Amino acid sequence: MEIRIPRWAQMVGLPVLILLIWFTASLFTQAIFIFTAAGILALILDPLVRRLEWLKVPRFIGVFVVYLTFVALLVLLLILVIPPVIVQVQELVDKLPAYTDTVREQFNSWKSSLEGLNLPLDVSSEADKIIERIQGGIIDLGSTLVEVSINAVGFITQLFIIIVISIYMLLDAKRIGRTIRRLFPEDRQEDADEFVQRSRRAVAHWVQAQTLLSFLIGVSTGIGIWVLGITGIWPEGSQYVIFFGAWAALTEFVPYIGPVLGAVPPVVVAAFANPWAALAVVLVFVFIQQVEGHILVPNIMGQVVGIHPLIVIFAVLAGAELKGIAGMLLTLPLLALAREVVVFFKPRMRFEKFVGGMTPLDADPAPPGGAGTSAGADSQPDNRSSGDSSDIGGSTDA
Repeated sequence: MEIRIPRWAQMVGLPVLILLIWFTASLFTQAIFIFTAAGILALILDPLVRRLEWLKVPRFIGVFVVYLTFVALLVLLLILVIPPVIVQVQELVDKLPAYTDTVREQFNSWKSSLEGLNLPLDVSSEADKIIERIQGGIIDLGSTLVEVSINAVGFITQLFIIIVISIYMLLDAKRIGRTIRRLFPEDRQEDADEFVQRSRRAVAHWVQAQTLLSFLIGVSTGIGIWVLGITGIWPEGSQYVIFFGAWAALTEFVPYIGPVLGAVPPVVVAAFANPWAALAVVLVFVFIQQVEGHILVPNIMGQVVGIHPLIVIFAVLAGAELKGIAGMLLTLPLLALAREVVVFFKPRMRFEKFVGGMTPLDADPAPPGGAGTSAGADSQPDNRSSGDSSDIGGSTDA
């Protein structure tokens, strides 16, 4: 099967299609996000449902079993992780004023030394400004936590809607597959099957690999900070092991910049204790990232996404602009799906080239002699063919 894109479609159709998609996405951002997330979730869970079908379990029962297991694991995760994280975050927020006082005392101890340097600024006023900014940041952090708690309610509501829609998608998976097959010619149904398989495999493989990678990074971060606590390098760090581990696991879903975001909270909190503790935390994260880059990612992720880093970063930033953290998390499976779509259609699609101005692709270029020469050449008989015939005839007569 070959899809040929004519010149007029490249000049007019494709730009109009891009503008139409952009305009539609801006109008129905929320609905598109919910249905896209539901589709991704359905693609993730569909292999499990198909496995149950292979075991002779009816599809509607398989969907019920898979989703019951999925919701049970999700609730178990929320029960085991979320309450300790909330407690540790609250303890951290309560201790921030004490950390502010520590910073103020440190500045006061440095004040005389800094004033002796005859710097072109008022050390006392600048130190007071820094303290005020830290205190303002603490107040903003508290209000941010309240806002996050309020948004969590809306997120749970959206998650419920996404689960319901994905259930309908899984129940109607065969009908959706038949609809996709109707888009392909009757003699190319194997291409339709390949397209569906590629789409399902791309999303499922990425989610499985990324979930395992994030889990390992979160556990490694928690263990590393716990070791710093029990060895006395940063005793306070062991109080926030679950929070820092969960944060590192969550930010690991964000490519390239996620590891840096995961290291910021523990490094900042450790810096309030002493600079050596902060340095130790930095070394722990550097070690974890080296293990990730040289061992975990090559063996777990492989070429699951296989897209240029600049495109990935742009897509992640665009997702954050549209839907915040949820948009960032949804970007990577969509990129994996888009890559498989491009890989599937690239050998089957041919763009009509602009050769010699508006010369069609299939037309032969004019010979140096011009159109008249070409016409004359076409009107002449094929002397090579006739010569061959006479030779054969002559040898036969002989």
